[in-house]
Amino acid sequence: MDGAQRQLRPFGLTYFQYEDGDHVGMLLALASLAPIFLVVAETAVVLSRREAAGILLLAGQLLNEALNLALKLWIREDRPHQHLGDGYGMPSSHAQFMGFFAVYMALYFERQVAALAAHRRLVLAGAAVLAALVAASRVYLGYHTAAQVLAGVAAGVASGAAWYAFVERVVRGGGILDAALATRPCRWLLIRDSRGIRDIARAEYDLSMAARRKQA
Repeated sequence: MDGAQRQLRPFGLTYFQYEDGDHVGMLLALASLAPIFLVVAETAVVLSRREAAGILLLAGQLLNEALNLALKLWIREDRPHQHLGDGYGMPSSHAQFMGFFAVYMALYFERQVAALAAHRRLVLAGAAVLAALVAASRVYLGYHTAAQVLAGVAAGVASGAAWYAFVERVVRGGGILDAALATRPCRWLLIRDSRGIRDIARAEYDLSMAARRKQA
């Protein structure tokens, strides 16, 4: 095919436009990348730590994305500016992603993480601020209407709360997680659940130092 006839298409997940010289728009465009960074970070945590908590968070996040796609195909509402972004706009996937993340992390940290209250509040405030920035960026940059963003946040909050309740009452409370951890694939992959250990960093440090002394 002749080069003049070829059409180049930007990769929509990381292609955000803002007006030249608009520093606020530039910062909000960077904030819009947060869901991508978070998925990469969650995947890295799963691969490196092999913790059940990380796997369940990532699984819920992916199911939340599937729900967003289903809602968009059901509602079929266009974006405010068709030249910005692909597909339908209701609800905003970025806002729904961040709504899920912020609520799930809030519930998990408040009820499961043994840390200083100040540390928990700092993490939760950071997640809330980041979620607000991402939601605002979608309207400011013209990718979604305010209604689409609010619907996304509401869907994400509901999805995050529902997934947390399902994990605690069914996956953990129903014994599914314990049964899964006892299977050969999980043992082979070294999948673990350290939630019952109050200070995992201290426990891992003591274990590694004891092993080092033993080998010396």
